[in-house]
Amino acid sequence: MKNSSEILKELKTERLLLKPISREYTEDLFKHLSDPEVTKYMDIDTMESIKEAEEIIDYYIEKEDERTCYRWVILDKQNKEFIGTCGFNSWNRNRANRSEIGYDLSKKFWGQGYMVEALKVLLKHGFEILDVHRIQAKVTEGNIPSCKLLEKMNFTKEGLLRDYNYWKDGFINEYMYSLLEDEYRSNF
Repeated sequence: MKNSSEILKELKTERLLLKPISREYTEDLFKHLSDPEVTKYMDIDTMESIKEAEEIIDYYIEKEDERTCYRWVILDKQNKEFIGTCGFNSWNRNRANRSEIGYDLSKKFWGQGYMVEALKVLLKHGFEILDVHRIQAKVTEGNIPSCKLLEKMNFTKEGLLRDYNYWKDGFINEYMYSLLEDEYRSNF
């Protein structure tokens, strides 16, 4: 079994640098997740204190080799500006061997192709380093840009999970998307 240092390493693209999340990015994460437009479709409330950012970062860096969640901050390679985050949630290492991806981008960077670039390297990492068979994503109903992104990345929309989660004072529907290892290998 791979340990965290093998899994959580720096990743690079043409324009981006993905670095393992750490306390170094607390203020950036707080600023990012205190924007209601960024958190609109997320399963967290818009942040109101720096302590909330610290708690999220601590969650991702706990239990080094027992963890099932891995998160990277996305930085502009040229000026090291914080752009967003992405990573793997709920990595199921048993026979099912699947993981869920999550991602978020600061509003200033929407519509510029950054998340396509970040997801390409994240998917490569998932299928080639984590050696998962299936990568899935749940998207809150109404989050059209996220649906379009996943479809552009050749994910299959499997269906609608009705009243699947409860947050922000109500039940929400989520779309389930997936990409299988053989589909990834034939498309990337």
